[in-house]
Amino acid sequence: MNIEQRRELLASLPPDDKKVIYTSDDGAEISVTRTDELTIKDFSVFLKKTDEEEFSPTFVRLLIDLHIKKISNPDETDSLSNIFENIYKGEDCAALIDSLGSKTFPMQLDSLDINMVLAQLLMIKQEFNYGPEKRETAYDPARGYLMAYIRWVLSEKNEVDKIVTAAVKEYMPPENFDS
Repeated sequence: MNIEQRRELLASLPPDDKKVIYTSDDGAEISVTRTDELTIKDFSVFLKKTDEEEFSPTFVRLLIDLHIKKISNPDETDSLSNIFENIYKGEDCAALIDSLGSKTFPMQLDSLDINMVLAQLLMIKQEFNYGPEKRETAYDPARGYLMAYIRWVLSEKNEVDKIVTAAVKEYMPPENFDS
């Protein structure tokens, strides 16, 4: 589903309704529940891995996992950057997952397909909660905030402690990662 289709699906969810969005080949499930917590249409994202408790992953987890992937297989850094740029641009996440081929990462928290769907959902969450008539953001589209952090993590100037600290404190990423 591309980002617009997924956004429409999420916007149409009734409040408190839970929907499984994606199931990976290894049985991990990503689901969402509409909460209307920050704004109307706000939702929470959940990840349920096989034989583990369900939890709500954050964009900090995504950033750390992308950093781990980058250092465990540096040859795939450009490929990772391209994948997440395409998600940011709105491309169909399922088609991107199908095109992954045999990308492997010796170290990871979650599989790359889980990262991709999670990134798309968190970008949509940014769109629902930030922008005109919502919480203020310097980004247009609002999902640019998360994408700037993804670019920063996948860049050569990768000080993960500094990046995660900035993300947790809700600081703006450096301007050179805005586009």
